[in-house]
Amino acid sequence: MPALRKNLIPLLLILPLNALADYDQQYQACLDASGMINNASVAGCAEGVSEAVKKEMNRVYQQLFLKLQASTPQDAEQLETAQKAWLVYRNGHCDLQGKHVGSPMYYTCPMELNIQRVDELKFLLDNGG
Repeated sequence: MPALRKNLIPLLLILPLNALADYDQQYQACLDASGMINNASVAGCAEGVSEAVKKEMNRVYQQLFLKLQASTPQDAEQLETAQKAWLVYRNGHCDLQGKHVGSPMYYTCPMELNIQRVDELKFLLDNGG
């Protein structure tokens, strides 16, 4: 499985990056490019997309944090506390899904929650954060 995952992650690099925000399409395109859907392709594609999402999440979080820190430092601290709590939630929730729904959830669950979190952080940034 690790060898296959190493081959799938570079597939994400050839996908159109102009649709960076549409991570679901990137995930599906990776699965399509793998030629098969199995635990290894799901894991490789989900991990690759999740890495891209985490980079965007960090970028948006930093923008929001700096914006809040400049205007209301206590809100910046609240954001940091909320983000740490969200990470604990994501990890625990996805671990439970993996144990009780199936092993692909160890990969797809964090990807899906990371995508949602980017949207939540963008909403805060765009609406007065």
